[in-house]
Amino acid sequence: MSGLSKNITYNVFGQGLSLVLGFVAVRFVFRSLGGDALGLIYFSLAFSAALSVVLQLGICQSAVREVASHHADRPEYIESFIRTSSLFYWTGYLTLAVIAYTLAPYLVYHWVKLDSLDAPTAVRILRILSLGALVALPGGLYRALLVGLQRMDLTNVIDVSAKGLQQGGIFLILLAHGSLFHVAYWIAGSMTLQVVVYWIVCTRFFSVRALLLPGFSRAVVKQNVGYASGLMTISLCAWVLTEADKVIVSKLLPLTLLGIYTFARSAINQGMLLTGAINNAIFPHFSALHGAGKTSELLRAYQKIQDLVCFGTIPIFAVAPFAAIPLLSRVFDAPSAHMLWLPVTFLCIGYYMNGTLTTPYVVSLAVGRPDITARQNVLSLFIVPSVSAIAICWFGLSGAGFSWVLYHVFYYSYGLPRICRECLGIAPGIWFRHVLRVLGSAILIYGCAWMALALLGTFSVTALAAAYVVATLVYGVVAFRIMGEELRQKIIGFVNPLRLKMREAVVPD
Repeated sequence: MSGLSKNITYNVFGQGLSLVLGFVAVRFVFRSLGGDALGLIYFSLAFSAALSVVLQLGICQSAVREVASHHADRPEYIESFIRTSSLFYWTGYLTLAVIAYTLAPYLVYHWVKLDSLDAPTAVRILRILSLGALVALPGGLYRALLVGLQRMDLTNVIDVSAKGLQQGGIFLILLAHGSLFHVAYWIAGSMTLQVVVYWIVCTRFFSVRALLLPGFSRAVVKQNVGYASGLMTISLCAWVLTEADKVIVSKLLPLTLLGIYTFARSAINQGMLLTGAINNAIFPHFSALHGAGKTSELLRAYQKIQDLVCFGTIPIFAVAPFAAIPLLSRVFDAPSAHMLWLPVTFLCIGYYMNGTLTTPYVVSLAVGRPDITARQNVLSLFIVPSVSAIAICWFGLSGAGFSWVLYHVFYYSYGLPRICRECLGIAPGIWFRHVLRVLGSAILIYGCAWMALALLGTFSVTALAAAYVVATLVYGVVAFRIMGEELRQKIIGFVNPLRLKMREAVVPD
């Protein structure tokens, strides 16, 4: 198995296990501490993420690209890069910690809508969780250094272990009838411990002096300011665009609805498991290929990855509308599950569209063209938040889910054509015909399965599972016929040895 394949496997396994652990913790928090507690936890994490985005400065993505391209041939430069990045990020952490501590009372008294939790308690909890979550800013740098080395085995071991420790601790605290304060301190402490572990692991590959002593290099800043500024623009705008629905929900709707919607969206986001695992692994790989001048090899790799994402993620997202009601009824309750069904369906479509765009976006970053997405995201700021606010005001959580689809429609119409022409060297029409044929076939097949259930008037777990399985088998046949020849041959090459082994096991010599 190649190094790239191993990294993809590590990412899939690590993110999948983290998803399972997350379901367990949310169920216990919602049932033991109530909707306000769950909503406040998610709100504090989103608030901290918003502050962090302001000072990320595109350094983490730059770190992945620079380490992947120059770790072997320019170690002195990489050391200067780490010291300079550390200076920015640790200074940023201290600055943001003061801001978060100061803003907490205003947010509790003038922004969120509390039902059962009193305001002074909410202020204290928000401060604890925010200060703990902000350590992700410097922690992201240490993680990026390992990703640049293409050591996803280590990053996933750390991430899954930290997630397991955090969720296991929450379970034990609630089992012992601990309070929301105990949960908040535990979450903050586990996040801090994760950063410490990342730092210790990085000392195996990089100079302890570089990791321990922040510094400043004008040459490093000069070399990376153009690329990093484009990434910073993307990060800032992307946060506004991707978090707009949750921010608007937090203002217009009760905090409990924010909690259940944020969890549902986070769960659907884990449908990006395959896409995220692949693209986290290929970014340093593509950067290394571009740095070595292997453009044709990069484009061949892109085509294989893009086909895998487009065809492989359909069954992952299609399962959510069939599983949403029984699964969310177990996590929350039946009324909440039924209320979330339509938003979940819209989110699935939006996240699939996001997945089809991710690999072209990674190519644009690898070849040094973040300006395309940066410009697109800036233009989106004038459209998406206002549309989201109107949709949520009129249609509630369903409008929030639909706004995620509209964002990607805009990306399809502006950013994607430029990436096709300027980075991939293909006509946008070719890309659209390929992707829309896959998406259209999936909507038709799985939509017919759902309509059949509606006509039969049964939505039992058995009926939902049977409808999904039948639709997936039909989709598999259709997908095999319309996919590219290279991916089809790879599937045949993978399946034939399995069939031979099964035949040998059934028919002994």
